[in-house]
Amino acid sequence: MSEFITELGFDSKSLWQPKGFEPHPYPEATWPHLKDLQLKRLTEVEGEDLTALQDGINRPMAEGAFRHFYNSKIEKLAHMWVLISRSIAGGMWMGWPNDDYDFPALVLAWEESKKRLHIIIDVLPLADCVEYEWYREKYLDGIEPVYNEYKDLIGPPSTYRWFRAQQGPYHIFDGPSGQRDRALECEVAYIKYWAAVVKQAEPVQDEQHRQYINRRKRLLMTQLRQRDPLGSVLIRTLGPELGKKCSIGYT
Repeated sequence: MSEFITELGFDSKSLWQPKGFEPHPYPEATWPHLKDLQLKRLTEVEGEDLTALQDGINRPMAEGAFRHFYNSKIEKLAHMWVLISRSIAGGMWMGWPNDDYDFPALVLAWEESKKRLHIIIDVLPLADCVEYEWYREKYLDGIEPVYNEYKDLIGPPSTYRWFRAQQGPYHIFDGPSGQRDRALECEVAYIKYWAAVVKQAEPVQDEQHRQYINRRKRLLMTQLRQRDPLGSVLIRTLGPELGKKCSIGYT
């Protein structure tokens, strides 16, 4: 059994039933850059037991597994790798700081089929980067060289205005299907940057700033939980109970 199946519950091929193409190795490419964050398994969020997701899902419309982690700085870091309708490989990483830290959230999505690729890549600011320009300079501007290298991946913007309003200044959305290798390289580069930021992060000392950051973080989480179209897809494919657990697990 590969180390990825042991640690994450899945790898890029363990669930795949070929439909004319083979998905990119999303778990194998991304996990090595996060595994040294001294992560612990997170099995419950807001009273919801997540082990049913982590044990593996095998439904007519979806197969896969989920992993949820935390550490002394990270409130939750969620990973998903699912096969939807036996034709779409769905991957995701989402990471949030705990209430003592203000570093940006990691928001990554990978949706790959034979015909197209859809990506979301962002280090999502937890502060207004105009009002608090220092936040952008401290936490976000370091990713600019990577953004400049891969910004040609940017496709048409999201049709959801609430989602566009959340985005950071180095957000990459959609992505040309012909550049799948480069898109995965970009996701890995953002993961490596975020992991480095987490390692260097120090607790927030200003109580007023701490309260502001956490109000904004909870609002971002709530909007994603209530409005993200991924939630409705998961409810349709996994059922209401597991779909709810999944939404709580990553937001």
